[in-house]
Amino acid sequence: MAHIILTGCTGTAGSAMLARCIESSTISTVSVLSRRPVKQAAGHDKVKVILHQDFTSYPTQLLEEQLKGATACIWALGISVNNVSPNDYKKITLDYPLAAAKAFASLSPLFNFVHISGEGATRTPGRFSPLFGRTKGQAELSLLALRDSYPSLRIFNVRPGLIDDGANPLRDRPKQFSYRIMDAMAPALRTLWPSTVISTASLAEVLVHSCAEETDGKDEVAAKLVGKGVTVEDGEQLGVLIENVGLRRLAAL
Repeated sequence: MAHIILTGCTGTAGSAMLARCIESSTISTVSVLSRRPVKQAAGHDKVKVILHQDFTSYPTQLLEEQLKGATACIWALGISVNNVSPNDYKKITLDYPLAAAKAFASLSPLFNFVHISGEGATRTPGRFSPLFGRTKGQAELSLLALRDSYPSLRIFNVRPGLIDDGANPLRDRPKQFSYRIMDAMAPALRTLWPSTVISTASLAEVLVHSCAEETDGKDEVAAKLVGKGVTVEDGEQLGVLIENVGLRRLAAL
């Protein structure tokens, strides 16, 4: 039985991850790291909401007494580049997941770190590459580089396109204006350009079942995932990039 760590559970992607983990009969414990209470977790005995304010620091007591034995984290914490300063965006998008991956690497012999990046991330930025793409790409590369120093880490970088929660949003907080604009575009994109869209349910199914819960060896996991939209990264330990078309393929869409 798995013990999964989640972040960003008051947002669109994170709330979907929490719902899928609650449903799973093979996950015994879900540890939610959040700055505020999570309404969706109420009434579910296997969900522990841990109020945590500083996502660059993980005290020994937290790691050894509450998170020890966890085998995966789905990192869904994030913010729109339009709502914070460039420095704060870099801190939230780059520094936070790196600090978490380093801290969580000690929790179990193999630890799956599932990082929700985004379509538009670039690892080879040019002069005019936007802050979003440059920072997301830097986070992906920096996480992959950790595998050399933290051999327990297995990195899954995931680039969803438009995350569509349809008519039944689970998130606790109201959506920011930029996300409401994308929601307005979703019906047309579903019809005209479906490869750019992924539903919250499909995203959660792939990230929880095919990534976070995966316990097989590197070659076995790679064989299950490889195909259109999935790149297996170089390195001794497992590293995978899953783009939106890969998510849709793995979700049988």
